[in-house]
Amino acid sequence: MNPSGMQRTVVAIKKYARDWRWNRIAYLLILPALIGTAIVHILPMISSILISFRDLDIFSLQQWTKAPFIGLRNFIDGFNPVTTIGQRYWRSVLNVLIYGAVTIPVGYVIGLGVALLLNKKFVGRTLVRGIVLLPYILPDSVTYNVWRFMFQSRIGIVNKTLLALGLIQEPLVWLVGKYSMIAVIVASIWKGWPFGCLLLLAGLQTIPQEVIEAATIDGAGPWQRFRYVIFPYLKPVTKTLLLLNVIWNFNAFNQFFIMLGSDPGIQTDVPSVLIHRETFQNFHFGLGSAMSLILVILMMIVAAVYLRTLRVNKSMEE
Repeated sequence: MNPSGMQRTVVAIKKYARDWRWNRIAYLLILPALIGTAIVHILPMISSILISFRDLDIFSLQQWTKAPFIGLRNFIDGFNPVTTIGQRYWRSVLNVLIYGAVTIPVGYVIGLGVALLLNKKFVGRTLVRGIVLLPYILPDSVTYNVWRFMFQSRIGIVNKTLLALGLIQEPLVWLVGKYSMIAVIVASIWKGWPFGCLLLLAGLQTIPQEVIEAATIDGAGPWQRFRYVIFPYLKPVTKTLLLLNVIWNFNAFNQFFIMLGSDPGIQTDVPSVLIHRETFQNFHFGLGSAMSLILVILMMIVAAVYLRTLRVNKSMEE
């Protein structure tokens, strides 16, 4: 190594040592979080990857490292549209896309509308803000069990209301068959829109009032102020909210499992419920791990494409 290279190495080592001494308290403070992340996320993910290449069932579960190695067979069986499980998987992906295509925009519109109302000054505004958050802070088990009871065909309040209004002639079966997706969508929108409302309300409160007043003085009406002033300020919040909702909706489990059970049928099966059923009820641990791994990869691709799109749009705006 030449003298200049040796000197750069020495300088880099000294800089690293200086940074370590300066930041060692910060490193020690985040160490418990790193250990927890490794135990809860990283190690199970590594185990799932290893299991996905093995024929692991209930008989070989205790010594899973000795289960037969079958290579990519779990991936082929799980995602081959010719096989039964492959057909169910791809149909479950389509179902969750339909579910997200409805719940995300509807929930956003409701949350934005309520946020605009709550951003105005009126008597009892603080109390109303607290009440609005009730659907979101309630446990999923409570929320979706109540909605399951409301959608019961004979005693549910939904059918009784629709019959009283003359919109239906006989009770509908909401929790089985073609209407079950509608039931889950309604319950999910009711449960999820307060979170969007909370984020959007926080975004609205960061908008300088001087900008809105200037637009009003220039003759902008309510729609012009919203389109050209308010909504552009909400774009960062909207983009973050959209990404979170896409990931959460694609991983939807509680609402489907609680309202429809472990096998809701091909019309309302979603990937998370399908993986849970194949893994913990049919004891196909290798197949379930393979499907989980593909689901994670799909979510990473969606997040990467979305973040890349945001970066490109930001560069174009600048």
